[in-house]
Amino acid sequence: MSGLAHFVKQLGLALVVIWGIGIYPLYAWGGSEVVWAAAVGCLICTMNALVGGGFALWSMGRDNKTFMMVLFGGMGIRLMVVLIFFFLALKLAELHAFSLTLSLFLFYVVFQIIEIRFFAGSPSGEGNE
Repeated sequence: MSGLAHFVKQLGLALVVIWGIGIYPLYAWGGSEVVWAAAVGCLICTMNALVGGGFALWSMGRDNKTFMMVLFGGMGIRLMVVLIFFFLALKLAELHAFSLTLSLFLFYVVFQIIEIRFFAGSPSGEGNE
């Protein structure tokens, strides 16, 4: 299995587990408005993680300077894009603010843990089978 496919599989498993545990309590607490806001936060973080994973896998075969520039520069740019989408979702779509913020934070932290764990275990870019 390729490195990116293994990474996507880990992200998918995390999504299934988190949504499987959390969708009913979210709906019971605030209804569909809260679930939609959480889904938007999840989508923003999932796109962020996929782009970051792709860039990191691309840069793994390069020299250290290129790898570090792509990894840390990309992290800063991706964080800015996440913030832009967060504020757009709050202002333009008028989503439930607490649910959006909490889901964005939760998924961001979980996906960062998966990214760090995955890439620390695969220095050659081959995946950590």
